[in-house]
Amino acid sequence: MPGVQKAPVRHHYLPEFFQRRWVGNDGCIERYQKFGDAVVRHRVFPAATGYKKDLYRHPRTDMDEWSAQAAEWGLFQRIDDWAADALEALLSEREAIRNDTVRERWAIFMRALLLRTPFQLEGVLSSLEEIWKHADVSERYAEMRKPGMPATANEFLEGLNPGIVKESAFRMFVDAVGQDRTTRYITSLPWRIMDCSRAKYGLLLSDHPVVLVPLRTPDGQVAMPLSPTKLLLVAGNPEVQARADLMTHEQAVRIANRLTVERAAHCVVSSNKAQDTFIRRYFGTNRIPPFISPRIERPNSSQ
Repeated sequence: MPGVQKAPVRHHYLPEFFQRRWVGNDGCIERYQKFGDAVVRHRVFPAATGYKKDLYRHPRTDMDEWSAQAAEWGLFQRIDDWAADALEALLSEREAIRNDTVRERWAIFMRALLLRTPFQLEGVLSSLEEIWKHADVSERYAEMRKPGMPATANEFLEGLNPGIVKESAFRMFVDAVGQDRTTRYITSLPWRIMDCSRAKYGLLLSDHPVVLVPLRTPDGQVAMPLSPTKLLLVAGNPEVQARADLMTHEQAVRIANRLTVERAAHCVVSSNKAQDTFIRRYFGTNRIPPFISPRIERPNSSQ
């Protein structure tokens, strides 16, 4: 790869392969974006949607380009390649939904979608920087500290490498993406694909298409559109599955679309303009805060 082609700089947080499920006969989708209070629509190819230049570039400035872009080509492109195969199987092979490899790869993709948008990434990195700054290494540093050295461990480390906080936060972010206990648990739960093809309107896509209700709660579930007519539901509680069975196609699409559009931070994708008013009304009205937040105990000011 290096030396043969340029390192990828256009990083899709809403991958092209996924958007292609929504293209029309012209190979394009309706892309909605929000600028302030204005929602703007354009008909574009998937390649022109859901990306940001250098989004996952390593914060170090002295790295060669391929190393700096390693999170994109070494992690996210691999996750997306696996997910593209998994999605094709889920939509075309009846037994694929029971295949452990297919489920595992799609679960990893769903987790990555929750973390990788510019909005989420900015908040997550900020939180991870706070976590790093408040990591308790003071005792160890006090033992090794010599006269003339900085007063705190953080000051000492930042003196050695001024970018260490951002670099460490980025490394923690990369480590957080991918398979973990959550994805393994999702893989182990009952999965089903709901056919919503009889609904008047199609399912919509956005940069935040995954609906996650804490899985250890009675209503715990993961849901997301797979295409304009197929909705994935993952839930361990049979009552959640039973409630889904009682929904009409119209109800399922309406609920899913409302959540998909409300949580959008950057873009909404549709096959056509049929839901233009709906999208403009609900775009980004209930964004989800960053999934990784610092839990730092502050000293009590009264003590």
